[in-house]
Amino acid sequence: MSRPYRAAVVALMLIAGGVAGGAIWHDRFMVVNLPPVERPRLDNLFVDDTPVRVTVAAGGWEAFWDTTVHEVRHSPALWQRMHLANWNEVPAPLRQDALNGMLARYRHVLADPAVWDRMRPSDWDEVPQPIRTVAYRAMVDYWTGYYRIGRRYDLAPAVVADTLAAIVMSESWFEHRARHVNRDGSVDIGLGMASDYARVRLRQLHAVGAVDVSFPDDAYINPWVGTQFAAVWFSLILDEAHGDLSLAVRAYNRGIVDARDATGTRYLAAVQRRLTRFIQNRAAPPAWDFMWHRAREIERIAWPWLRPL
Repeated sequence: MSRPYRAAVVALMLIAGGVAGGAIWHDRFMVVNLPPVERPRLDNLFVDDTPVRVTVAAGGWEAFWDTTVHEVRHSPALWQRMHLANWNEVPAPLRQDALNGMLARYRHVLADPAVWDRMRPSDWDEVPQPIRTVAYRAMVDYWTGYYRIGRRYDLAPAVVADTLAAIVMSESWFEHRARHVNRDGSVDIGLGMASDYARVRLRQLHAVGAVDVSFPDDAYINPWVGTQFAAVWFSLILDEAHGDLSLAVRAYNRGIVDARDATGTRYLAAVQRRLTRFIQNRAAPPAWDFMWHRAREIERIAWPWLRPL
């Protein structure tokens, strides 16, 4: 091997050694070994999966339901399981967010008679119960105004509408499929708890032109029909009571003959309690109070002529 060749080989070896040494030095002093980091969950930026426990309505009972903040705020499936009373235990900020979202989603059913007229009972089954309480009270307001109930007796329309809403609440708790079998086997149906006698009598009165509507029995679970029945029937009873509103309330449950008996007295007291606490919203539970105020805002926009607010 010639001297120049050996020199070249030595030079290459020195260079290679220098590169290797530099790499080792770089790895030792310059490369930072970062600790392992869990891959970030970007869905947390949009979905709050904080666990929360609520209660749901289950066949007349209440049951605990473990869910998330996101579901409480946005899930119609969960909303359909919760009655308005179940929302009282939900923390106020979350409750208000969820109920506002619910009102926005179902705004189209709250105050539009044209929509109500097209909806079937099965359609209302899909609407959360808090929304139904708002819509059904609005229906009572509508029919009270439509039939001008109490005007001939100089009764304030708002007072009559609120009283009738308290009757409907007392009869069915705003459940459109409500059904009660009496001791004698007769059946009361729908929001206004139309009795066998009342349903037959309404058809008789319609046949002679005394009232403008008549319904088959299976129609009474439709809330649009159930509230119309309640308005027509209460108007007839108010005439029998010669405009005495308290007597008419008693008679709605007992009939005009037995209206002043002890059962009629208890019924009047129950209606007055619900009228004061719920319909007039005096010391109502927090979820009801929130929906009551929001419903009045919606009503004022939709029907500004209906009542002073």
